[in-house]
Amino acid sequence: MSENVQEWPRSTRWIHVGFALVVTFLLFSELDMKAIWKKFGELPFRHLLFHAHMWVGMFATVIVIAFWTQVFYNKSIRAHLFPYSGEYLENICSDIKGLAERRLPPSGMRGGLPGMIHGLGLLAVTGMAFLGFIMFFLIPNYGVAAPISFYQIPKKMHDFLSSFVWLYWWGHIGMATLHAAKSPAILRIFRP
Repeated sequence: MSENVQEWPRSTRWIHVGFALVVTFLLFSELDMKAIWKKFGELPFRHLLFHAHMWVGMFATVIVIAFWTQVFYNKSIRAHLFPYSGEYLENICSDIKGLAERRLPPSGMRGGLPGMIHGLGLLAVTGMAFLGFIMFFLIPNYGVAAPISFYQIPKKMHDFLSSFVWLYWWGHIGMATLHAAKSPAILRIFRP
């Protein structure tokens, strides 16, 4: 296994913090939000969550674009998130073997299993952001009236992807906690 571990760039750490905050808010807000056109018997707070989810979702789209810009311009980040060749691919195999022997992979930009999982999470969140962006413009007057029937297509896809983002979120939190208990160095990603 290659021990070529690089630190995350400062700009990527800032984007990660923003990403973590907005994705967490969006996941938890969707649990109890109701669209305004579904007025009957709903608490105003649920409608407020709907609006907050829409606008924070638009901000999340900006963060996703910023992250993809980082991926495009930084070869190391790209290789970490999509480790499908060379030493990065070898690191995936080594990481799986290490996990079987109860060893956690090192932190940092080195590709491997964590990088591959990060890349898959980025793709799932990107899909949700893209679909949410489309849905935002299909809702008349920001939610005061029911959207056109075409709205159901991106909504169903958005809902489908949310299951993967929830799995990713819990897995990411769980593995980060496990890593932090073993080596607090992993928390450097949150030091902008």
